[in-house]
Amino acid sequence: MPEHCAAFSCSNRRTIASRARGITFHKFPKDKDVRKKWEVALRREGFHASDTSVLCSHHFNQGDFDRTGQIVRLRDGVIPSVFSFPVHLQRVGVSS
Repeated sequence: MPEHCAAFSCSNRRTIASRARGITFHKFPKDKDVRKKWEVALRREGFHASDTSVLCSHHFNQGDFDRTGQIVRLRDGVIPSVFSFPVHLQRVGVSS
C-alpha cells in the first residue's frame, strides 16, 4: 500500500509516478527529541508519528539533503520547515 505524506493537506504518495517526479519520502527520526520537533513542525493537533510515518521532500529545503550517494538522505538534525498552512494554523509574529 502506498505511503502518504503526513503533512497537513499534502497529497503526495509514495508511487512510481512521484518517484519519477523526483519526490523522495523520509521516515520520522527514531531519536525521540528530533521526532518530537518534526511532529510540532507539522502543527497537526494530536498527531503522533508511527514507525511508518513519512514526510515527502517538498517539506524540506534543498540544503537539507545529502545527495552525494545513490540514495537521497536528510542531513542529521534537519527539521521540516516548508509548509502551506491554512490561516488557522499559521503563526503570526513569531520569528525564528
